[in-house]
Amino acid sequence: MRNLLLATVALVVALSPARAADKCLTGASTLGDQRALASLRSATEAACPCASFTGAPGFAASAYQRCARTALINALAAGDLRAQCKQTATTINKGAVCGSQKVACGRFTPKAKTPLSCRLKKLSSCTDAKKYEENACTAQTHCADVVDWTASTCVDVRENGDFAAGVRVVRFTKPSVVNPSQTRVLDTVIWYPTTAGAGPVDPTYNAVLNAPLDNTGSPYPLLMFSHGSCGYPAQSTFLLPSVASHGFIVAAPPHPGNTILEYPSCGTPTAEGQSAAERPQDILFVLNGLLAATLDQTSPFFGAIDANRLGMSGHSFGGFTTYLAASLEPRFKTALPMAPFVGNAPPLTIPSLTMDAQLDSFVSDDAIRTVYAAGSPPKYLVQILNAGHFAFSDGCFPSPDCNPPTTLTQDEAHDAVRRWVLPFLEVYLAGDTSFAPFLAPITGPGFVFEQAQ
Repeated sequence: MRNLLLATVALVVALSPARAADKCLTGASTLGDQRALASLRSATEAACPCASFTGAPGFAASAYQRCARTALINALAAGDLRAQCKQTATTINKGAVCGSQKVACGRFTPKAKTPLSCRLKKLSSCTDAKKYEENACTAQTHCADVVDWTASTCVDVRENGDFAAGVRVVRFTKPSVVNPSQTRVLDTVIWYPTTAGAGPVDPTYNAVLNAPLDNTGSPYPLLMFSHGSCGYPAQSTFLLPSVASHGFIVAAPPHPGNTILEYPSCGTPTAEGQSAAERPQDILFVLNGLLAATLDQTSPFFGAIDANRLGMSGHSFGGFTTYLAASLEPRFKTALPMAPFVGNAPPLTIPSLTMDAQLDSFVSDDAIRTVYAAGSPPKYLVQILNAGHFAFSDGCFPSPDCNPPTTLTQDEAHDAVRRWVLPFLEVYLAGDTSFAPFLAPITGPGFVFEQAQ
């Protein structure tokens, strides 16, 4: 009987998918393992609420570890977590502060092979040394989060900043480049810092409509954003209002003739060809209008924009617009093309972060990499694995690019985008080098990272 059982087990193993043999968080198993570990974290918190482990008798760190270990054993027994991830889950549990009277101390060692790390320490001993910087991350309960989402800085870039996000729609009008007798109406969506509690959040813009500008941090860096073909200015409200909450102004004009309002004609070769000519001039016209507004005492943006800190960004066709606008306007200090259509785009000569997605069927990864390679350093290239073209927009259109659970959900993809965008803007547009650890030469599941300094 025992021999029969062993033979049966061997047959099951032989017939199991190849992913079953993958190491944890590698190969075809990566996405499933990430979700399984996240589910285990949720189950552990439900069974063992970290806040309840105060260090008192019966609620010390050892009690938390026993409780967390039980949750892990249950997940393994139920098949909710692969056996290959047992050690990873155990390491996550051991990095929990729950009941320990310690803090998650994030460490950044610039010259180390693994520059980001974290360990549990007494608050008084979490201090810098000659070769590394340390930060006491009192808001985080697990070292895993300190490394993955704060890059040992303690700032979780998935969260909004110290400001709330306000928004206004401002109309600009300009002559068409293609047909000068025609007027282009650019109803531009502008997100900016406002005070907490300024009013209800408008779901269309994920910000407080017509809220007063909070001038306490002004003048602010300005980021221009160009939407995709057949898109619209508020296509990425998961990202742009959040950037504003961290002390930026973000302006997104429409590109008439190539917006969702003109669907389906917006996607024709004629419409896209004309838009390629119009788009960079739309951006520059609005940019100049906003710089004029910051000098106008009657404008709600008076004194709000720092003309020396201007950045350009965009998604898809807006990524192509980013290349073009950056080549035309020397005042742009940074460029951030996301899943960009490349076409005949010129290489970037300013600090840049290029983002793409592994499963993107709309743009060419090889072409993106070719233009990236031709650009000037400092430059960064981040590919989000298991995601497609819509990782950078709010909408998810059922397709091979967006097909959860085979691909990332929008929430998962959006977290991955925020992980890189804000730190890059903080360092290269706002000039805040405390975010530099996020751009360290690291590797990890879920993305491919390249850089040239």
